[in-house]
Amino acid sequence: MSGSKTVEQRCRAVRQPRSPFWRSTVLVVALLMVGWTSSLAAQPNAGDPLEDFNRASFEFNLFFDRLLLKPIAKTYRLVTPGFVRTGVSNFVFNLKTPVTVANDLLQGEPTRATESVGRFMFNTILGFGGLVDVGGMLGMPERHTEDFGQTLAVYGVGSGPFIMVPFLGPSNPRDLAGFVVDFAFDPLTFIAPTELGLARTGADLLSLRERNIETVDELERTSIDFYAATRTLSQQLRDNEIRNGAPAPLDEVYGEDIYDESIFDEDFDDPGEGG
Repeated sequence: MSGSKTVEQRCRAVRQPRSPFWRSTVLVVALLMVGWTSSLAAQPNAGDPLEDFNRASFEFNLFFDRLLLKPIAKTYRLVTPGFVRTGVSNFVFNLKTPVTVANDLLQGEPTRATESVGRFMFNTILGFGGLVDVGGMLGMPERHTEDFGQTLAVYGVGSGPFIMVPFLGPSNPRDLAGFVVDFAFDPLTFIAPTELGLARTGADLLSLRERNIETVDELERTSIDFYAATRTLSQQLRDNEIRNGAPAPLDEVYGEDIYDESIFDEDFDDPGEGG
């Protein structure tokens, strides 16, 4: 019995509740920043009620990708050495550290926050401003990102309906609200010129698209419905980010509470009874 209880606890406790202090802090910020999305985000994602809009937006994003983004990404790969592309990716990732650390702390994850700060210091000082991932060379834990959308999810705020945002791609009301909050966590929002911020966003987008040329092509080639496949995959990836890569609880996988003992309380006919 004790062994089964341990298994149950492990399956359920993907994210343990945070302390009252952290819970209060995040909920206050959530109430202030989510605002108009609160009625939607309070409910679990119920299908795709905005599918007509989302499909139109998806087609627009595909047109933009095929016209500009994918050709530029392929040219970038063709003319740029691999070590340069890796350096750009490392540099952009390093710049995301302040946002990651802020959300690590809000989620009550001081160990992960400390690891992120240490890696940032190594990479910035010894890695030429973040171009070289010195932390990875030293065997530090795998780097990660966090955002305020994930923080809201940790404290129980539902995602709301799926939204395919023009230019931005798959999202939902909770993550869009978190996207706005993360601007306040980013020091570059206040100290860097607008042009530098746009350049960083462009470099991040270009690097991401270049790394996923084959992945996107394969998904499109093997999908009966490319939009539906993109929606499902993006939601699964987002859920995995929120769980920090931990396995999904079994009741979430099977769509029911597998620990509900009431299912064993039903009366079954005795095979030996009756005619």
